Amino acid sequence: MKESDLVLAGAWAAAESWTSETIDDFESFLAYDPGGCFILESRGEPAAVCIATRYGEKAFLGEMIVTRTARGLGLGPILFDRALRHLLALGCRSVSLDAVPKAASFYETRGFRTIALSLRCRGLIPASRETGVRPLEPADLPMVLTIDRLAFGADRSFFLRRRLAQYPELAWIRTDGKRIKGYIFGRRRNGFAWAGPWWSAEPDGGDEALLRGFALGSGDIAIQAGILDTNARAVELVRSLGFVEKPNPSRRMVMGAGNPVGIHPSLLAIGTAGKG
Repeated sequence: MKESDLVLAGAWAAAESWTSETIDDFESFLAYDPGGCFILESRGEPAAVCIATRYGEKAFLGEMIVTRTARGLGLGPILFDRALRHLLALGCRSVSLDAVPKAASFYETRGFRTIALSLRCRGLIPASRETGVRPLEPADLPMVLTIDRLAFGADRSFFLRRRLAQYPELAWIRTDGKRIKGYIFGRRRNGFAWAGPWWSAEPDGGDEALLRGFALGSGDIAIQAGILDTNARAVELVRSLGFVEKPNPSRRMVMGAGNPVGIHPSLLAIGTAGKG
């Protein structure tokens, strides 16, 4: 991928109605690791994109799109296999992805297995500043990044630093005065705010308080969160708040050995479908 491909990749995501994925996301992937950003050309023209995001020995494959005019030519498997070989050659032992239902059988032929449904939940919540909840500040980042590295299972500090720089009003933290008990990052999209990553140390009643702080920063707009259905605590919370789940959820799929990234129960919401 080159910088000149970014607008096109963003337009392809929009054409698929991927409201949570935009040109900003492709820019972040390219800045993080240009070698993991792939464009496949057909007859000299860009026809497909796939992003391979590596975190040491673990990785995430995402943003797999073949343009509508190029479908049926066998390009998708060629590009996906190329991106997967790239990760395996770098020593990745565990690779994750979020698959739309109709693509799951293809990924199974490549050795992926389903471990959860990746839900998309949207709703409105009254905003308020609860005790111990405040905007996340740069001075908080070292400890937040340490916690996130342990919970996520890999170092994604590049993306969290970028998220804080782009959307500081959507980064919130909860403390008891001595230690961090929760944090949440976000990004704005057309008509809603995406909440995630969202981490909480324990189910002590503060999960909702942190989300209300996030709502204060986002304003009076809908909030959407990506939640794995295996995280009963997170699912129960958003359902109790009246969030509605989109139909036909994606599947979180994994191949390889070792624990995949992003499945710890303290992680209530994912960052994005493209990088977990």
